[in-house]
Amino acid sequence: MSPKKKPEAEQPESLTTLRVAGVPEPFNLPWQLALERRAFVRAKVELKWRTVPQGTGAMCELLRKGEIDLAVMVTEGAVKDILSGNPSRIVSPFVDTPLTWGVHVGAHTGLRTPEDLKSVPFAISRFNSGSHLMSLAYAKAHGWEPTEKDFIVVNDLAGAVKRLQEPEPAVFLWEKFITASHVHSGTLRRVDEYRPTWPCFVVVARNEVLEDHGDAVQRLLKVVRDQARGLMEKKSAPDMIAQRYGMTVADAKEWFGGVKWNVDGKVDVKNLSAVTNMMIDSGMLEKQIPENELVAALVKL
Repeated sequence: MSPKKKPEAEQPESLTTLRVAGVPEPFNLPWQLALERRAFVRAKVELKWRTVPQGTGAMCELLRKGEIDLAVMVTEGAVKDILSGNPSRIVSPFVDTPLTWGVHVGAHTGLRTPEDLKSVPFAISRFNSGSHLMSLAYAKAHGWEPTEKDFIVVNDLAGAVKRLQEPEPAVFLWEKFITASHVHSGTLRRVDEYRPTWPCFVVVARNEVLEDHGDAVQRLLKVVRDQARGLMEKKSAPDMIAQRYGMTVADAKEWFGGVKWNVDGKVDVKNLSAVTNMMIDSGMLEKQIPENELVAALVKL
């Protein structure tokens, strides 16, 4: 009598690997929670997260080079780079509320009001980054016309803090609460705030990834939205945010109270038009793009 054949072990369903990049800020906490809870794995996605402190400009380059598949970027930076030829599309809003940009100088300087900033160079993480585009918009709002020589590339927040401590003054725009610890410590002075009207973060994916793994991208986005929905309902979230991101509890509570993550995936074309209008006003784009062309160019429907 021949021995019974052992049943073959069931093979686990293969996971789709997606490389996603984002800044090390509390906005991206839903992604980190999903990773820690293995929620992506249950959705049959192997997510490889890449932290990019340099911000949106650096992530645009990584997308163009094919070194990442998706990125969580400031809306204006995503719009600008896609319209400039980045072979990617916006696949979802991520944060529906606008970003509050703090306008910072070194605390040792005599600069104390927005009027004092005229002719002072701007520190930016890199050209076409959020800090660059918002510096242009802020300057335009005050009637200033900075040229390329009025910008100093400092790579990231740490580079900006270092540069702003030098004797020669510079101005740096970055998210208000992320820089708050440097303001509290007396290293930086916040002389103003700038808040555009559009939602601050979107998720962008390379066109090639959307063609090859569109279903996996949709599963990934559902996981992130579920985590964001749960986070917004969590009463102890500000304490967790303060602990994880080195914020005071008071700052974390104020920040959390003003943030709304997107949970339905709907892109509002009016918001994209507001971004392009800002770019036209600031000299970054030459002409207004018709709404239907804007959607076709920017959004994966």
